[in-house]
Amino acid sequence: MINLGIGLGGFLAGVGAMLLIRALQGRRARAERAHTRVSSVLADSEAGSEETVAASQTPSAEPGPTALSPPLSTIIARAIREPLRQLRRSQGCPPAALRQLERIAWQTRMLGSGLRPMQSKPVSPVTLLQEAAEQVPLLRDGTVAASWSLRSQRPVQIDPERARVAFREIMAASAESSGEGGRLAIRVLNRDENGGPILIEVESGRPGSEADPLAFLVARRLLETQGARVELDGRITRVHLASALSAS
Repeated sequence: MINLGIGLGGFLAGVGAMLLIRALQGRRARAERAHTRVSSVLADSEAGSEETVAASQTPSAEPGPTALSPPLSTIIARAIREPLRQLRRSQGCPPAALRQLERIAWQTRMLGSGLRPMQSKPVSPVTLLQEAAEQVPLLRDGTVAASWSLRSQRPVQIDPERARVAFREIMAASAESSGEGGRLAIRVLNRDENGGPILIEVESGRPGSEADPLAFLVARRLLETQGARVELDGRITRVHLASALSAS
């Protein structure tokens, strides 16, 4: 009996020990699983934080315009400033090439710089065009001839200085596309006899020719900020200007 009791006690002790070990193993496994889940959550959180920080520090592949970002034309104007300065000091630079580069530098500055406050007033479109033509060497020296068709004398409402520069760019680009011995047709037309817009057309005489797009962009910026409309149709540039009669 004693031996049977001892054997039964040992058996129960062994079973109890086994149950205790399994219980401890189960608790340990649950603790490890919980630790794994917590570590995973923390890792995901840290990864998200790192991605957020990286996103805030790394520029987007397609950044949107901001108030602090200079326009591309301004960046280009700044980039060519120093090479131009060096070319001016160089003795071997062809003067014609230097003048062309200086004009491109001026055009890019005009596209990127802020315009001064507009000083709009009634002015004759014919006077504006004639003054602009005098500033174009190809027209002034007769290398490119110009025919004039002036069918309207009504004044337009515009900033004369800004408009004069714009028409100079249009005429210079059109004269260059016409080439030596070419011709420009300059027309001033009434769109409406009752005070409607005035239409100005500058047409190159060379078929298939197109004006310099950079000059066209400068003229468009100078004129459309004043309510004008500028269109480029092959070799013809059209400018619609508000009549001073309709503005009064």
